[in-house]
Amino acid sequence: MNKKNNTVFYGSKKVSINEKRVNITKIFTDISKNYDKMNDIMSLGTHRLWKKDLVNRIGYNLPNHKNSQILDIAGGTGDISIEILKKYPKNNITILDLTTEMIKIGKAKAILQKINNKPLWIAGDSAKLPLRNSIYDIVTCAFGIRNIAEIEKTLNNCYQVLKPGGKLFILEFSPKTIPSFQGIYNFYLKNIIPILGEKFANNRNAYQYLIESIETFYTPDIFIKKLENANFKMIKLKNYLGGIACLYIAVKI
Repeated sequence: MNKKNNTVFYGSKKVSINEKRVNITKIFTDISKNYDKMNDIMSLGTHRLWKKDLVNRIGYNLPNHKNSQILDIAGGTGDISIEILKKYPKNNITILDLTTEMIKIGKAKAILQKINNKPLWIAGDSAKLPLRNSIYDIVTCAFGIRNIAEIEKTLNNCYQVLKPGGKLFILEFSPKTIPSFQGIYNFYLKNIIPILGEKFANNRNAYQYLIESIETFYTPDIFIKKLENANFKMIKLKNYLGGIACLYIAVKI
């Protein structure tokens, strides 16, 4: 965020915080029906492998003797939360997302997949969490942090709602990969994804935004600094596919 004029990146443009929030709500409302399908098409299915690894790593931190409280911010249609509850059904999950249409699809998906321990769905902004402090064991966010209007406030709120010893898991795309792969990655982002968005979702503009949001997101070293500024400690980074996606794991001490 540019503190001088209170603007943030929305794709490749600088806009006001409120304008980004409004635009994001509109985009994800427009693409909600095709969101899951497009994730498979755009990533050639690899996002499922990354999310599976995320869920497994979250599982390592879920003790068997008690129910853990998990918050999934920018939870979208519930991909991560549903997989957690399939594998670790004893736990309780709250899913927060800005877009009611995404939540509606997620609720239907949870019913269809017979998730008995139903998650709690909240339509809201992660920069203004309507939740008490120190109540969650784990907070997770998969491919959503770059779309949040106020990232620093969101990270601070994640810290506040976590219990001491709680962990934050953030899975996100990176604008930078290993040098030998960067050219191919840039070509795919700029030339292929907008065409796929037009062909399969009838919405080239939305997917143009999504690739621009990757290109203007923080590099891993800068995002780790953001986590440190929010008081997180013991920050670990795992790269997938040469750095296309990154998993950040941070601890509240």
